[in-house]
Amino acid sequence: MKIEPVRFEGIDDFNRPIFKSIQFRNRFGSVNKLFDYGATEEEVLKTITEADLCYFGTSFNCEPMGDYVDNIKIITSF
Repeated sequence: MKIEPVRFEGIDDFNRPIFKSIQFRNRFGSVNKLFDYGATEEEVLKTITEADLCYFGTSFNCEPMGDYVDNIKIITSF
């Protein structure tokens, strides 16, 4: 299975951290660990791991599909 690299995109309207695929339009996020709107990538990555993320669809603010994935890798900016 090919690994899909993702980067932190931001906090959506429901306070969920959202990560976007570097290669595709896919979005992944956490439904269990929520953050303030202004949370930074560094703050989010202190708590979130790949195991926390499920597939959200292909646009920001999508509803989660509920499927946890095991083929993503979080790439940081720092």
